[in-house]
Amino acid sequence: MVLKTVSFNIRFGDDAGGHSVAERAPRLCRAISDRTPDLIGIQEYTPVWEDHFKRLFLPGYEMFNKYRATSGWIEGGPVLWRRGAFELLDRGYFWYSDTPDTESGGWDVYGHNRICVYVRLKHTGSGAEFVFMNTHFGFGEENQIKSAKLLKSRVKAFSDLPCFITGDFNAAPDSKAYAVMTSFMTDANGSDLTSVTYHGYDPTSPDCSHIDYCFVNGKVTPLKAQIITDSYNGKFPSDHYGLYTELKI
Repeated sequence: MVLKTVSFNIRFGDDAGGHSVAERAPRLCRAISDRTPDLIGIQEYTPVWEDHFKRLFLPGYEMFNKYRATSGWIEGGPVLWRRGAFELLDRGYFWYSDTPDTESGGWDVYGHNRICVYVRLKHTGSGAEFVFMNTHFGFGEENQIKSAKLLKSRVKAFSDLPCFITGDFNAAPDSKAYAVMTSFMTDANGSDLTSVTYHGYDPTSPDCSHIDYCFVNGKVTPLKAQIITDSYNGKFPSDHYGLYTELKI
């Protein structure tokens, strides 16, 4: 079967110039809904987004979220799946730290907790099972390498199932973290590594970079990948572009 997925860093809060959360939420909904995805991975989800997701997405999707911290800068990376199309079999999360099963930080150079969430789903029509993970790496080369190695160890637990990971990895294709990731998974968009995914509302800026990915294990075949560059009257859904993929399991 073929699964359609979207990954999107939605930008945690308000920005000037027509890019507040309230202004961007309908654009985000349109950009995602136009692809009719089965699965969605979100990064930089914060409490200010909650009502927008309830109104725009949750009527048609179920969602699992775990905020990376219980105080301070509260941010999460939820996963969504089409309501009625899948059965939730299991769910979980872990932090990128020396104590990954306890709320914690320690690797990100800015001191933020970083987290990965995952769900094990069964397609209600075919009975096919798979694991869908979503993450947001922190900053710093050493942090990212450690995060990728921890992710590798966690993915091994799902080696008997199709498994894929969406997210903002904050790491370019020539980074050491990307090399670790592609040592045990395949980049579903590996044929297009020069196009930017982070644009900061200005795609012409020299600070643009390619840092958002969908990685798949050997039981998943990437069929299509497309960077979602949609804008509306010159305004964007986020400071990142989204990533659309079609995956055969």
